[in-house]
Amino acid sequence: GNNAYIFPGVGLGVVVGRIRHVTEGMLRAAAHALAGQVTDEDMAAGCLYPPLSKIRHVSARIAVAVVKEAQASGLTTAELGADTLAKVQQAMYTPVYDDLARL
Repeated sequence: GNNAYIFPGVGLGVVVGRIRHVTEGMLRAAAHALAGQVTDEDMAAGCLYPPLSKIRHVSARIAVAVVKEAQASGLTTAELGADTLAKVQQAMYTPVYDDLARL
């Protein structure tokens, strides 16, 4: 779960929040954000994590939790305003590929 969910979300939060030091509190916030996105349906299906089809949404929520923890700890220099989620989503890479022409 760390490599697929936690680390990408933490990394995104670090970049967006211009965070220089990752604390245990930020990792704990990331873990809580991930756990909070596991639905009752996921648990009933025997899944401990949200489906990978929701990875971008999950990563964004984890990043927001990391940034908010950094703000509460005074460890970010970023001024993100009220809509941190929108700033995080704007910073996310979206892979878009042009159709290849047949040669």
